[in-house]
Amino acid sequence: MLMLLAALALAADLPAPDAPPAPGAEAAFGKSPTETIAEAIALRRSGDVDGARALLVALEAQVPAESLAWYLYQRGICEELDAAPDAARAFYERVIDLGGDVALDAHFRRALVLEDLGLDDAALQEVLALDRVRGLSADDELTLALQRGISELNTGKRARGIKRIQAALDATESGDTHRYLRAKARYHLARALLEEADALALQGPEKRVVKRIEGRATRIKAAEQQIIALTALQEPEWVLASLISLGDSYGNLAAALVASTPPKRLDAAQLPIYAAEIAKKAQNVRTKSFHAYDQGVALATRLAWESKWVVVLKDRRAAFGETL
Repeated sequence: MLMLLAALALAADLPAPDAPPAPGAEAAFGKSPTETIAEAIALRRSGDVDGARALLVALEAQVPAESLAWYLYQRGICEELDAAPDAARAFYERVIDLGGDVALDAHFRRALVLEDLGLDDAALQEVLALDRVRGLSADDELTLALQRGISELNTGKRARGIKRIQAALDATESGDTHRYLRAKARYHLARALLEEADALALQGPEKRVVKRIEGRATRIKAAEQQIIALTALQEPEWVLASLISLGDSYGNLAAALVASTPPKRLDAAQLPIYAAEIAKKAQNVRTKSFHAYDQGVALATRLAWESKWVVVLKDRRAAFGETL
C-alpha cells in the first residue's frame, strides 16, 4: 500500500512513492508514459506546477490502463496546488473509482480538498473511513491523527480535536517527518486559541472586563507560542495564514478595548481622560496587528512566495494607511 504521508510529498518536500510499473508505448518527447509522469512530478516539486500540468495534459492520450490511476492522481495534485479544489476532487474520485493502492492516497487528498471547499463534515467522514483501514503504517496513523484532529476542530469538536492534535504532535516532535501537517495542525491550534480570545466580550462590570482582557492576553500569548513552533517547521503557507489570524485577533482586541464598558465609578470629568488612555492602549495593540501583517509580507517577499495568503496580508497591511 502506498503510504498516505506520501500524498503530501510536494508540500512537505518528502520523497513520493515510486510510480507503479507501467509498460506501454513511447510517449511524446521520446519517453515512456512512466518516465513522463516522473518528469512531471519533478517539475511540480521544483515549483513549476503549470509546467507539470502541461506535460501531463500532453501525455493524456498515451497513458496505458496500467498507469491511469497514478496519472490521474498526479493531475489531481496539480489542480489542488493551483487552488482548484473542485477539479482536483474530480480527478481523485476517478482514481477512487479505479481502485487499487493509489485509491487510498486519493481518499486522503479528497479529504483535503473537501476541507478547502468548506465541506468540513464530509472531510471528517473521509478521514474517519480511512482511520478504519487495517494495516496502516505508523506514519500513516500519525498522518491521519493530525488531519482527523484538524477536521474535528473544524467541525466544532474542539476539545477532542485539540487533544488528538496534541497527542500526535507529541509523537512527532523529536523527528523531522510530517512537517507540513504538523505546521497545519499548529496553525489550527493557534486559530482556535485566537477564536476563544475574540469571543471574550469586554462588556459588563469592571472586574469582568479586566478578567476578560487578561483571558484574551493569555490566549493570544499561547497562540503566539504555537506560531513560533510552527515557524520552526519552515512551511510558509501556514506561517502566513497564522500571521493573518494573529493580526486579526490583535485588531479585534483593539476595537474591543475602545468599545469596552468604562468603570461605573468614573464621573463625567474622568470619562474623557479614561477614554483617551484606552485609545492609547488600543493604538498600541493595533500596532501589533500591523506588525503581524507586515512580518507576513516581508516573509513572502523574501521567499518570493505567492499565494492567496500573501494577497490577504498585503490588503490587511495596506488598510492601515497612515493611521499608525
